[in-house]
Amino acid sequence: MPQLRASISPAIDIDLGVDRSTTIRTSLRDVERTLILSVMLVIIVVFAFLRNLRATFIPSSAVSVSLVATFGAMYLIGYSLDNLSLMALTVATGFVVDDAIVVLENVTRYIEDGLSPLEARSRAPTKSASRCSR
Repeated sequence: MPQLRASISPAIDIDLGVDRSTTIRTSLRDVERTLILSVMLVIIVVFAFLRNLRATFIPSSAVSVSLVATFGAMYLIGYSLDNLSLMALTVATGFVVDDAIVVLENVTRYIEDGLSPLEARSRAPTKSASRCSR
């Protein structure tokens, strides 16, 4: 605003009508809390049910890598964080968490049935593959 006021005539009075920055900052804080909470819940739930640190690391790293890649792509494309992109990011994170847990559970089930980890991964259907076959 100070730069805009300096560039126009002093006879024109400029004032801020609506400041949506506070709403966006609040939404950003809420999304940050939600994303951190979802990563912590993934770690707790996977470890509680599988009791395996390596298996716990897989979904938590999938979420972290997908978030970093998303922010990197948004930066390179020139997108900014607004309420719509924050909501989409929250929903997409839920999909990543869900898919990572489903794949991990399928692989773990096949390993417990006696298959090698490579064979278990080959046989374990992903959630998106099981949706397509229906």
